[in-house]
Amino acid sequence: MPEAAYPLPDFLIIGAPKSGTWWLASRMKKHPQVFLARGEHSGEVKYFTKYFHKPLSYYSGLFEHAGDRLKGEKSPHYCSLSRSRIQFIRNLLPAVRLILILRDPIERAWSEALVALLRDKGRRFEQLTETELTGMLNKVQMNYSMLIDNWLKFFDENQLHICFFDDIKNDPESLLRNVFRHIGADTQLEYQELGLHEVVNRGMQIPLQPPYRDYLRETYAPEIEVLHQRFGAKIRPWVANLSS
Repeated sequence: MPEAAYPLPDFLIIGAPKSGTWWLASRMKKHPQVFLARGEHSGEVKYFTKYFHKPLSYYSGLFEHAGDRLKGEKSPHYCSLSRSRIQFIRNLLPAVRLILILRDPIERAWSEALVALLRDKGRRFEQLTETELTGMLNKVQMNYSMLIDNWLKFFDENQLHICFFDDIKNDPESLLRNVFRHIGADTQLEYQELGLHEVVNRGMQIPLQPPYRDYLRETYAPEIEVLHQRFGAKIRPWVANLSS
């Protein structure tokens, strides 16, 4: 198939789940130079996870209306793909720009577990058993250090842009400007017109309960310390949350 008829993404928002990827994608698609593909159901494309059995022509077809805009998609579970799948992406998209948003892993795990057990199943928090909730917290665990290293095994560091969930509230304009710069889009915009403080895909708003908070602190404390060495002041609030 001729290259012109075979469009593929210039950038991927690879995660992490419940870390603000919906907010980011919905702001980015307001940029006149950016095209965000949508999947069949949830809006997430999920080609390299759920729909990998489909031909590449299916994936390419999601970008056919992009014109000369920068093409991308958001599928937040891509961050935890296997190395073999990441290598496939590297072979297919050697110049792709990658965007990863990190959130305090304790807060992120709690949020994803609640969505999986409550919103997706139409249940109430009072109906959950301790075994159920602990099991889901284990299921949604993520080791940020490992997944970052997995991607950097196949992609250059300058292809992976890491930003932080806290900046969606604290400095959304800088977050977006840095993302647009990373993918090669114009950064001279009226950022207030992008809806910087709009709440998108709000979580369950159930505070982290003490027994699970203690469990998650114990689980993630070693990883947070490793991440603190890597990112320094950017994740100081995560360190503070271990003892607050």
